[in-house]
Amino acid sequence: MSMLTSGGPVKVLVVDDSVLMQKLMTQIVNSTPGFQVIGVAGSAEEGWDAIQDLRPDILTLDMELPGRHGLKLLARVLKQDPLPVLIVSAFGGPGADNTIQALELGAIDFIEKPDGATHTLEGFMKHVAAALQRASASRRLMAAAKEMVTQQRPQSAPARPVAVHMPANHGKVSLIAIGASTGGVPAVQTVMRDAAHLRLPIAVVQHMPAGYTAKFAARLSAATGLDVREAADGERLRPGMAVVAPGGLKHLEIEERRGELICHLKDAPLVSGHCPSVDVMFHSVARSLGSHAIGALLTGMGRDGADGLLAMRKAGAATLIQSGETCVVNGMPKAAFELGAADRVVPLDQIGGAIAGLLGERPQQRTA
Repeated sequence: MSMLTSGGPVKVLVVDDSVLMQKLMTQIVNSTPGFQVIGVAGSAEEGWDAIQDLRPDILTLDMELPGRHGLKLLARVLKQDPLPVLIVSAFGGPGADNTIQALELGAIDFIEKPDGATHTLEGFMKHVAAALQRASASRRLMAAAKEMVTQQRPQSAPARPVAVHMPANHGKVSLIAIGASTGGVPAVQTVMRDAAHLRLPIAVVQHMPAGYTAKFAARLSAATGLDVREAADGERLRPGMAVVAPGGLKHLEIEERRGELICHLKDAPLVSGHCPSVDVMFHSVARSLGSHAIGALLTGMGRDGADGLLAMRKAGAATLIQSGETCVVNGMPKAAFELGAADRVVPLDQIGGAIAGLLGERPQQRTA
């Protein structure tokens, strides 16, 4: 049963202008152990007011709402009062522009409404229940990270860049490892675009639902000019190539074997609330490459990646985190900072240049 730190059920707010969908979502949520609907709203404006009044733990949000578009409410929530958001809509699916926009903004999942044909009611109910569990894990880890920060260090992690000694890695780096979650889709693209000229292999874990990471890899390939693909078990990483951990039920690990970097996809339970987990990938890089890697932890809710980045730093790797003012949600980078896992806090648009600097190269001038 899913519970937050208060011990009560996870509180869910449903925002949908269809009375039928409000009733269906209420039935599904309330029948999922550990979750309870605390309110429904029929428009974006009513939804925002209900968030302020009811303080839900999770928001389910329709994309097409009267008055104000659901995407605008999603952006407002994640900017002003972050909480896990599940998009539930009849307009979307893998590859659709509004789906990608929602995930770029930081939605946890995109669930297509049942249509009685392609998307059955049974499949919809299972998808909603699984997405609620993932959203709850993100909310719980975000709350735990905040509590740990409060207990261990009264001061906040810096929102502005902080320069710290960074290990010299000229000519030694074999891999760039990147982890991200909420708001990470455009952030990962920015970092990879700015570091593409280095031609180093790149491994990415971006929290995304199954079925979306192939499209994400294709977008990254078009934006960076690199060979970007979903990671496959046993695949060898080459210069100028990047892999994205597939969304779903497997973790991505990187192993160095006889001078080659090999991708491994492994079945395992959730780690740090996620599968694939940034922590799992970072730990594998620390074990295999030690100081011959660079780790970058970007915007995201919760604390996945913080422990793994610390392991990379202890192994001698250079580690960077995205600065708070450039994050959609400063959860994961802040948790890493509080652990002492970051060599340096860097604004998003300077991370690629910082990586280039570690290799003794001048950052490439961006043209777009």
